[in-house]
Amino acid sequence: MRKLLRVTFITIIVSMAALNVSAAKSEAQKVREIIDKVNNKWQSDNSPKSSSFWDNAAYHTGNMEAYMLTGNEKWRKYSEEWANHNQWKGAKSNDKSRWRYSYGESDEYVLFGDFQVCFQTYADLYNLDPQDYKIARAREVMEYQMSTKNNDYWWWSDGLYMVMPVMTKLYKITGNNRYLDKLYEYIIYSDSIMYDDQEGLYYRDAKYVYPKHKSLNGKKDFWSRGDGWVLAGLAKVLKDVPADYKHRDFFIDKFQRMAKAVAAIQQPQGYWTRSMMDPEHAPGAETSGTAFFTYGLIWGVNNGYLDRATYMPTIQKAWAYLRDKAFQKDGSVGYVQPIGEKAINGQVVDARSTANFGVGAFLLASCEYVRMLEAQDNKDRAYWCDLAYKMAAPVLSNMAKGELQKNMLVETSPNWDGRDIRVTYMEAFGRLMAGIAPWLNLPDDGTEEGKKRSQLRQLALKSYVNAVNPESPDYLLWRKEGQPLVDAAYVAESLIRGFDALWLPLDETTKKRYIEEFTLIRRIDPPYTNWLLFSSTIESFLAKAGAPYDAYRVNSAIRKVEEWYVGDGWYADGPSFAFDYYSSYVFHPMYLETLQCMKDAKAYTRIDYKKYYDRALNRAQKFSIVLERMISPEGTFPVFGRSIPYRMATMQPLALMALYQRLPASLPNGQVRSALTAVMHRMFDGKENFNEKGFLTIGFAGRQPNVADWYTNNGSLYMTSLSFLPLGLPATHPFWTDAAQPWTNVRAWSGKPFAKDHHWSDKITTPDLF
Repeated sequence: MRKLLRVTFITIIVSMAALNVSAAKSEAQKVREIIDKVNNKWQSDNSPKSSSFWDNAAYHTGNMEAYMLTGNEKWRKYSEEWANHNQWKGAKSNDKSRWRYSYGESDEYVLFGDFQVCFQTYADLYNLDPQDYKIARAREVMEYQMSTKNNDYWWWSDGLYMVMPVMTKLYKITGNNRYLDKLYEYIIYSDSIMYDDQEGLYYRDAKYVYPKHKSLNGKKDFWSRGDGWVLAGLAKVLKDVPADYKHRDFFIDKFQRMAKAVAAIQQPQGYWTRSMMDPEHAPGAETSGTAFFTYGLIWGVNNGYLDRATYMPTIQKAWAYLRDKAFQKDGSVGYVQPIGEKAINGQVVDARSTANFGVGAFLLASCEYVRMLEAQDNKDRAYWCDLAYKMAAPVLSNMAKGELQKNMLVETSPNWDGRDIRVTYMEAFGRLMAGIAPWLNLPDDGTEEGKKRSQLRQLALKSYVNAVNPESPDYLLWRKEGQPLVDAAYVAESLIRGFDALWLPLDETTKKRYIEEFTLIRRIDPPYTNWLLFSSTIESFLAKAGAPYDAYRVNSAIRKVEEWYVGDGWYADGPSFAFDYYSSYVFHPMYLETLQCMKDAKAYTRIDYKKYYDRALNRAQKFSIVLERMISPEGTFPVFGRSIPYRMATMQPLALMALYQRLPASLPNGQVRSALTAVMHRMFDGKENFNEKGFLTIGFAGRQPNVADWYTNNGSLYMTSLSFLPLGLPATHPFWTDAAQPWTNVRAWSGKPFAKDHHWSDKITTPDLF
């Protein structure tokens, strides 16, 4: 009876989880229908041939978000027609001596943020089809502005939404760090004139600062749309600034403080009143501020900046307002305060009060809510997770018990060179973990995927302990042969990629053992090939972990890799070029990670690690373009060169750029996900890729032992996990939730427009620091 009750209870829990997923799926579909109705209504009633001024431009930021979520080409073309109508410009004056940034609606107000928000959409369109004319004016204007000594360009709160995302988008396109540094300089000025540090909110501008200005009842007068602009703008900044940007914590803190302040003054009906702290000043609902707040709060939860349990009640009430009151039966969006700069006592705002910017804000919030709702019902991600779990579970479940070497069904190349067969286990563990570490680095979340992830993480932590414990049957072959240099590097790489979840939780004895094993690996003299990067990866990890490291092994590898770069993303494997995929397997990822670790360690040597990193990143972006273009319409890629049984490791740089959120222009998230998923299906579905005990078998797309090299064993093949790196992005990330898009060869071979390719040259020079 007890067993029956337990089975029944488990069945109920599983059924409830399925119901929750089903309910979310149903709700998401309803939200998608609302998005469709709202956007089609707006576009049918309004010509795209309108000005580039802020109100129209704010709508287009929402329209582009709706396009990315749905893939509706009609919506993209609407924004492109608008951009063409405005000649891809904001204000159109070419006389820089007359350019202004006080309030103005004529063509000399080029530096006024209301004429710069359009550049957000131009940048988005550029990223889909990179042609320089689309961002030429944006770069001209913003780079001129940054060349001036002035820092007071953002003198009103709206301007933070208008222009901050312009600067981060252009940073991602150009790699010019000046965009980030000037953004920080400008917001510091804004804070000095209109930020209330006590409340964590912004006044609309300096005219409204308390106590000089007060609301109807003598309170601080924070305008909801103004603060909505700011919270949404901060979300967009955090979406684009790199993880190691020196002022990133400033933006995180500001976003989190503001979110907390906003949530605390939400009205019971789910909206925010126009004067946020004095509902009586201008009573009743207002949609534009509410929608921007809703977008910012959902984005914060989706991306791990805000606690889900804390903010979901606020989000749910806000969405209920947007759905049940703001959204009208005919598809219009009501209760939008008209254009203005403050909450106006006595101003009537009702169901018929609509505006372009309000529709744009509504679309932003709706799209982000869909991303939240559909996160646990993503077929592509579920396929990736299931495949990663199938690959990982046999290795980790055995190794966690110290039984991998006992139970793994080992296969070797027909022309195996006779080295110690125990290299197999280190290869399997290190290479597998290097691929799935970012996934395991995600926090637990109670989902079905999260349960698999949590299980694998616990098994992995036990496996890491056994790997360096001389008393364990699964103590790895650290101290014999030359091969351990290679796979010690993959173990180190896994600890780099999962530093918080996989390295920090290890006990001190285990950490000391890793440091000892990594240090003793120096006994191996690497050949004059990609192996130099194995040494540098290990040493740079030691630097990141705060252990003694050999700077010469790092820097000499860096200098040699620079000598071996042949252009357009390709590296030679040593002094002579080899036409194989070692630029994928080793060069791009391990070079970037070596440089990043040295940055993280704040190492100071002759090498300017940041500049080297920026240049290496640019090359990796180019190579990711090359790789994506190698994927055929059928989901295959060319089979050439040695080590081809590493299977999908070929696509590692493309996967890495997705994980880093640095995919280059022409490679939107939905396109890359679709391409990689197609290759996985083609390679793994219906083919004999796993042997009788569940371990990978030698081959490329199935069991094909004849393609093995003399050094290949089936532990080597866990390199294929390196394509799973985007699993380290949360399920709500656009990589997973953006609409599927045809990749380049699908477009090209079906007669559709596709992005041109061109040579990329190095533009960053790296003289020694001293």
